[in-house]
Amino acid sequence: MSPPAPILSLRHVSHEYGTGANRDLVLSDISLDVTANDVVALLGPSGCGKSTLMRMLTGLITPSKGEVFHHGTPLHGIAAGVAMVFQNFALFPWLTVRGNVLLAVEHLPPAERDAKVDRILATVGLGAYESTYPRELSGGMKQRVGIARALVASPEVLCMDEPFSALDVLTAETLRNELARLLTDKTNPLRTMILVTHNIDEAVELATRIVVLAANPGRVDQIVANPLPYPRDSKSPAFAAAVENLHRILTHTTLPDAPAGAADTGKVIIPVDETHHRIAPVTIPAVNAGEVLGLLARLPAEAIDIFDIAERLGRDFGSVVNLVKAAELLELVRTPGQDVLITDFGRQVLAASTLDQKKLLREKILKLKIFELLIRLINVQEDKTLTDDTLLAELRALLPHEKPRVIFRTLVNWGRFAEIIQHDQRSHQMRLFTRKGPRVLVGPGASGA
Repeated sequence: MSPPAPILSLRHVSHEYGTGANRDLVLSDISLDVTANDVVALLGPSGCGKSTLMRMLTGLITPSKGEVFHHGTPLHGIAAGVAMVFQNFALFPWLTVRGNVLLAVEHLPPAERDAKVDRILATVGLGAYESTYPRELSGGMKQRVGIARALVASPEVLCMDEPFSALDVLTAETLRNELARLLTDKTNPLRTMILVTHNIDEAVELATRIVVLAANPGRVDQIVANPLPYPRDSKSPAFAAAVENLHRILTHTTLPDAPAGAADTGKVIIPVDETHHRIAPVTIPAVNAGEVLGLLARLPAEAIDIFDIAERLGRDFGSVVNLVKAAELLELVRTPGQDVLITDFGRQVLAASTLDQKKLLREKILKLKIFELLIRLINVQEDKTLTDDTLLAELRALLPHEKPRVIFRTLVNWGRFAEIIQHDQRSHQMRLFTRKGPRVLVGPGASGA
């Protein structure tokens, strides 16, 4: 028997935001099918384009390249039979619960419309709240209204963009369980869903297929089948094994084990002027330098699983990965497998005074290619002053798939923290840091003071 025809399809889709020199490639060459009775979870670190990908599947965004199909026909505009649940509820505050849900079926005859609304309100536990306004509801109840509004139209595909991320842990768990119950209910016609999440347990609990995305730019790393039968027991060995497998995949995707120096391969030598050249640098994670020291202080003496770190800090996996990447870049930690282990240098930094910490980290930061470039760019300026616009232009040229303003802000933050640069936000200029007089710090590759 041939496989069922997909409801929604992406074929070699890429997407950019911005125009000209400000273009930002967020998704690259993605192909994906969503078929009937398919619950697809889009899982990956923050910034990998999960929400953009889902919006392209539904027709809310037209991709820069590639094609989107709805039942085999090229999609132009919003796909029919698709409903969306947003993480910020998106309710009309001047309408009651019933009024918000009615919006999706107001075109139907009154009797049919009212019957649908009554049934859905009862299904999601809102029967006693139909005359209540959103301001009177908790976050969990507001999200129930959003789910009811999506379900009342009997959609062919339900799309949910991190629908539980704005809720407290217990409320989110309750709503996830209710959604899982709907999937096990044979009388419920909705069997096809697309879920954006950064929560691995959530993906294993709900999805039949989990699309793991890598970042910079967003792309499909692996598609993992999840054949566990509904209802799924989060305490079962099979559930734990599925979670552990995704842990390994995500860790490999976001913190690949590469030999030292592997990140330096494939660099392009680009002339700065007739006598100077630069090497296209490896970018730096977009985190605050002070947060890296905060992470270091929270690490135990022994190795710890990166997912345990995220749980301890109460932060999503993507933001913790960036912190760990930054710490590893500065040789403060090692990441064997999915574990994080503080290094001897990391212990030395922890034990040092504030001034000595800055000195120790300054030495590491100055060895990074991107800071070598920054110092060289400042030193080749006639007045040893670099404008923000010049640096942004260089970053766009060297790292076309990154977000130049994010890298710029991170460079300024790290450079100030380690007392490498001085940045004037009023004049939008930077110079090399000096404690006494207008002397110039000579960096790698600079021509001298």
